[in-house]
Amino acid sequence: MKSHFCIIFLFAICLFTACSSNNDKPFYDENQKIFLVAGQSNAAGVGDKDISIFQPNKEVYEYDSVKDTIKILKDPVGQYHLNFQAAQTGSFIPALAYTYNEISNQKVCVVQAAKGGSSLTVEAEVNNWGNWSESGKLFSSSIYKTQKALQVLKQSNIHAIFWCQGENDAQAVYQNSITKKYYKNALIELINRYHNQFGEIPFVFIETGRFNGNNAKDEGYKKVREAQREVALEMEHVYIGYNETEFFPERGWLKDMVHYNQEALNDIGKKLAYFYTALEY
Repeated sequence: MKSHFCIIFLFAICLFTACSSNNDKPFYDENQKIFLVAGQSNAAGVGDKDISIFQPNKEVYEYDSVKDTIKILKDPVGQYHLNFQAAQTGSFIPALAYTYNEISNQKVCVVQAAKGGSSLTVEAEVNNWGNWSESGKLFSSSIYKTQKALQVLKQSNIHAIFWCQGENDAQAVYQNSITKKYYKNALIELINRYHNQFGEIPFVFIETGRFNGNNAKDEGYKKVREAQREVALEMEHVYIGYNETEFFPERGWLKDMVHYNQEALNDIGKKLAYFYTALEY
């Protein structure tokens, strides 16, 4: 009798394992879209998770690098891991992913690689918050995190990079620590590194916004936006996906001098989804 019970118990364990494995299969879809979102605090998001987009039962996921697995995407997106940060507490990522899923009826998985206060250039780095230069730790960490996600998803490549960064470098331009040309060249070099890694997939900017309440500092932000626009015009497969951030002060869409509120973040995400969809046709 005891041996019969053991056989039944072992069979149940095997059945449960098989079912668990089958439950993972929805993630392994060669037609799903994989997006990398990278940048600094407005990429991570300092919005409000309670009014961020969330649609239960949709096939929209994020890669969790702490658990090395895929999970349902819901703010706060991201992890405090591999030099990156989670949203505090809402981001534009759910609006991007859920809107694209609704438009295309395709599964989506997002890899979030965002660090608040990070700069593109070494010269603009503040308080050892990290930079995206070739010698900095954030670019290599974003590659590592993306490669780990691709292994879990059993995919060979991502489909687009969404870049939201520039505030620290704009401050450095204002302080004459770097020039607009220096920032622009660093941006071109960053994009080339990503394209060398992932091929010539779309690299999509969210334009850097404004420094609200200080016109002199805001000139640095203006020059960064100009550089981003020039790079998008001059490089293939590089685009301005969202260009309304400079109007956020007038719309009341800032939480403070530089950070976007959740209404702004939802707008960014939704419009990026439509922009990316248009690139596919």
